[in-house]
Amino acid sequence: MMLFKKIFRKITSRKWNIGFVQNNFEEIIAGESIKVKWLKHNYKDRWFADPFILDVTDDEIITLVEEFYDPINRGRLAKLTIDKKAIELKKDETILELDSHLSFPSIVREGNKIYIYPENYTSGKLIRYEFDPKSAKCINPVDVCDCPLTDAIYTNVFGYPQIFSTYAPNPNGRVLGVFERIGVEKFEKKMDITFPENIARNAGAWFEYNGKVYRPAQECNNGYGHGISLQVVIKNGDNFSFNEVRRMTSPNSAMNVAFHTFNMYKGMIVVDCQGFRHGKIAAFIDGIRRLFPNLSK
Repeated sequence: MMLFKKIFRKITSRKWNIGFVQNNFEEIIAGESIKVKWLKHNYKDRWFADPFILDVTDDEIITLVEEFYDPINRGRLAKLTIDKKAIELKKDETILELDSHLSFPSIVREGNKIYIYPENYTSGKLIRYEFDPKSAKCINPVDVCDCPLTDAIYTNVFGYPQIFSTYAPNPNGRVLGVFERIGVEKFEKKMDITFPENIARNAGAWFEYNGKVYRPAQECNNGYGHGISLQVVIKNGDNFSFNEVRRMTSPNSAMNVAFHTFNMYKGMIVVDCQGFRHGKIAAFIDGIRRLFPNLSK
């Protein structure tokens, strides 16, 4: 029975890939069909997800991603240098690897410094790193929140530092925590925001566009990261409202299990999608698993 379960899990294993949206933001919120150029690479022992754009040049797009590396069976953070025209991987550099899983390398720019707030909720903390462009490494770790945050976003769009995040043990649910700074570095939870459905988890950095604040969120009603909800955020005193302007699922028919990251920088929009490593046969077998969930336990 154990051998059967091991084979079952291997056949139904999943992979992610990142891609660059060809629509502009106005077209997206107007409801146009999403067109994406997906990253081309030759790796068979890893996949890439949770993309954040570090820089865009005339010839290249530099992203920070979760790189799930099969030999260690966990995620680490990587810097990808991508040919801008061909959307083909040119260089893959590991920037942070720990004994525990890492993902969601959220980027914050302050002056001439770049900070990374990756997810590592099994540590029970949110740790901020400084990104050193010369060495392409994360350095100077600082504990900023003693809470197992999941896909945390630091922002000062409302004029002062805040962190918005879901947290363990229910990271994919309806509750979004609001954390505010106490002292020099630390953040503590001030309040929770409860949504009417499972759209609390962040899908990317909050951003301002044409005088409005937008929040990409994960729609997890049909499973982790099933889709993306783009929301306009309005703050009135201590109260927040979130008005959805677009909901999207994966436009990649071959990888349509999940679609859970949306980030924009220097006119480029990056997303990701999830599918089965072994295609249609894996999807069929996974359907059986859903009917008989004890098969894979």
